[in-house]
Amino acid sequence: MTTETKHSDDEMAALRASIDRLTKDVASLHHSLADVVTSRVGHAADGIRAGVETAAGEFGEKSTEYKDSIERTIRERPFQTLLGAFGVGLFVAQLLRRRGSA
Repeated sequence: MTTETKHSDDEMAALRASIDRLTKDVASLHHSLADVVTSRVGHAADGIRAGVETAAGEFGEKSTEYKDSIERTIRERPFQTLLGAFGVGLFVAQLLRRRGSA
């Protein structure tokens, strides 16, 4: 083998070694990036889940408060409640009648 051929073979081996190192570094970077993204998405999902659970709890509390308030009003003023419901029924009937004749 000539010196020139030996030098080319050495350069080719060094180039292959560099490409192998680069391939391993890129794979390692890919795995690290995937871990970071997975972690951040998991944290975001946990935050969203906690927010939804809090909102659902508040909604449940408010709906119970409104229901209790309506029941209390009906018990305290049954006649006025009945008149109010009758008035709303007349109003809806008028709206439907106008809509039907138009």
